[in-house]
Amino acid sequence: MSFTATLNQTLMVTALPQMVSAMHVGLNLAQWLTTGYVLVLGIMTPVSALLYEKFNNRPLFMGLTFIFTCGSLLGALSTSFWVILAARLIQAAAGGIIVTLTQILLMSIYPLEQRGSIMGYVGLTISAAPAIGPTLSGIIINYLDWHALFSLTLPITILILIAAWFIMPNYSTPQSVHIDLISLFESLVGLGLLLASFSFISTSPLIGVILFVTGALITWLFVKRQFHLQMPFLNLRLLGNHSFRAMTLFIMLVFGIMMGTETLLPLFTENVLHISALNAGLMMLPGAALTAICAPFVGRLYDRYGIRWLVISGIGIVLLSCFPFFFFSDRTGSLWITLCYAVRMFGISLLVTPATTEAFKSVSPQNLNHATALNNSLRQISGSFFNTIMIMVASLPASFVTGFHLAIGVTFILALLLLLIEFYYQERSVHA
Repeated sequence: MSFTATLNQTLMVTALPQMVSAMHVGLNLAQWLTTGYVLVLGIMTPVSALLYEKFNNRPLFMGLTFIFTCGSLLGALSTSFWVILAARLIQAAAGGIIVTLTQILLMSIYPLEQRGSIMGYVGLTISAAPAIGPTLSGIIINYLDWHALFSLTLPITILILIAAWFIMPNYSTPQSVHIDLISLFESLVGLGLLLASFSFISTSPLIGVILFVTGALITWLFVKRQFHLQMPFLNLRLLGNHSFRAMTLFIMLVFGIMMGTETLLPLFTENVLHISALNAGLMMLPGAALTAICAPFVGRLYDRYGIRWLVISGIGIVLLSCFPFFFFSDRTGSLWITLCYAVRMFGISLLVTPATTEAFKSVSPQNLNHATALNNSLRQISGSFFNTIMIMVASLPASFVTGFHLAIGVTFILALLLLLIEFYYQERSVHA
């Protein structure tokens, strides 16, 4: 179920040009089908740690799967853009909790010395599922209409629900916890307005600035509130831990690069090369397959050799992969694009599992669920932010090719920042 929820982050990516045409909306609005999903996924993630403490994991998992199924059904039956967006947000609200709940359960069950291997399989969800989304979407759109992106998930989630009823055990013991609804409201409104401001800034600068300032103020109130709550909605005090802070920031930037690339490339191939949604999705398949294959092996390599050389190699590959992207044009061959994307995704696969595992290395067992929620939440929110920013950057010039090159430049800068964070982390670790 965790894989299905994460897969849906990018399932709409290849379908965006069709949604723009079918719903008669602009790209900046249509991209909220992806951006809104990832944002709500991130905002709802902190609730997972509190719900894990408040309820038994079995009924909690089943209830969330049922909500996700309802969202899929709503989307499958709808013809209105706003109802479709609502369906996506319902899916994300349940999916954000499911993804983190699964991760908390796995890290609670398995010992520390096996955590790298276990996180390798978690990496299948974190990086491989979003990578597969555009390919699967392209295949579905080619043979069926966009409603199938919702309806085809229904039998899967129903089967998961039935399986959970019969075979899923309880691992958690309910405790008395309080969920701060004011914090939930502040995070949803504050971050939502911040993201919306980027969509408006190029077309209505005044509205964009007003939304940004209002969103920033509400987000600041949210952050301030967390340090005054006895049981915070998002335990930001965990960022005082050096390993957790550095590696969480690292993962946020990696996810920004990954989400940005996975969103931009189908738009480039469909709008510039005029390739069908099916072929655009298939061009991304080797990269997705490579990510899925590498994730478990990278986890084992981390257990044996640690983080340093895996991460340095991954950053180097991501940086080098930017250069061919800078020269993509309407005459670039599809095989070359496929190869360049696969190389980039291989580099990203070397980063996700080691950084995620390293982030939790020095987190105490009693804080593990809150650390997982915070890490996942910030990762999803950053993916949503960078996705919006890169769409905005790509849309600024009159030529989408030029805009695409500028957006890839953003990913190059993010990769350089990854290198700085890694050097800073290793330097601090040596002197700690």
